[in-house]
Amino acid sequence: MRGTAPPPPRAEIARLPSYVPGTPAAPRPGRPGYKLSSNESPFALPRQMVEAMAAACVEANRYPPSGRELALRLATRYGLPTDEVAVAGGSLELLRDLLLAYGGPGAEVVYGWRSYEAYPILAGSCGALPVPVPLVDQRIDLAGLARAISPITRVVLLADPNNPTGTALDPEEVAAFARQLPATCLLVLDQAYSEFGEPEAAARALELRSDLGNLVVMRTFSKAFALAGMRVGWCTAHPDVVGSLEAVALPFTLTAPAQAGAIAALDLEGELRLRAQRLVSERQRLTAGLRQLGLEVPPSHANFVWLPLGEGSSEFAAVCSRAGVSVRCFTGEGVRVTVGLLEENQAVLEAAAAYVKEAVSG
Repeated sequence: MRGTAPPPPRAEIARLPSYVPGTPAAPRPGRPGYKLSSNESPFALPRQMVEAMAAACVEANRYPPSGRELALRLATRYGLPTDEVAVAGGSLELLRDLLLAYGGPGAEVVYGWRSYEAYPILAGSCGALPVPVPLVDQRIDLAGLARAISPITRVVLLADPNNPTGTALDPEEVAAFARQLPATCLLVLDQAYSEFGEPEAAARALELRSDLGNLVVMRTFSKAFALAGMRVGWCTAHPDVVGSLEAVALPFTLTAPAQAGAIAALDLEGELRLRAQRLVSERQRLTAGLRQLGLEVPPSHANFVWLPLGEGSSEFAAVCSRAGVSVRCFTGEGVRVTVGLLEENQAVLEAAAAYVKEAVSG
């Protein structure tokens, strides 16, 4: 190595965990590889969405327009005031901005754990102290979160449904929790998978937002709307919170093709929600099949299932890999399996049967 060493980053940066993306699956003889490790939609995009994005690419030499058009469409679609909607290049971008605005150095960010693995990374990178609270029965423990809140807690993150367990919270319990928070604390309800759960719960979350100034509800176009590769996220919050997001937001994170794809997706919402319901049906079939094999599977409200296999997690993932299926392994804890198409889910069931057989004979 030539030259002098660079200056070190902030001390907390070196302690940050690394985000682990889903791995692709290698094809096996006579069978394609199935990637079920990233909670992506298995469906090809509708032609109208592709055409809208392609048309927007023609002007890629220009900076993208603001996300105002998409924000107005979302406000109309969900009956929200226009000044209570913010959009960005992915919900992670919005979450980063929220933590910058409300949870910087000297603040604590409280969240259930295990949950979305970006939470401690984003909190730590913003200079805040991550405070994980263990799950109870694979569910976020609201009582435990309440006990963890201190005078310097500024943000609480709730993934609902939770990733990777798929478990959901009762909206009224969330409302009661939000009302007991200190006036200095913001509650972020991350509903990336809301379209795969109970519609009433998703609608209730938006109703609660209008009553609770400390509540932010986040949504994404990456899952049910199949735009994971384009990065489109949105949230609804009190106008003052939206103003704070705008103050710290990087410009141009929402590209013109991404916005065009999202607007086209809203035009095709009925079709895309039918696809989501197909995945819900497959989730139910996959869950039943795994349980018949004697495996524990908590009730999922998302487009994935969770197997809390503990020390058997790595072996289960290895068996799946040998079958050409990639899953998301959390070593020593469990395995998350994205719900795919029928043949993909059948491959998971066959791998799970092989795992159970090996465990019994081994």
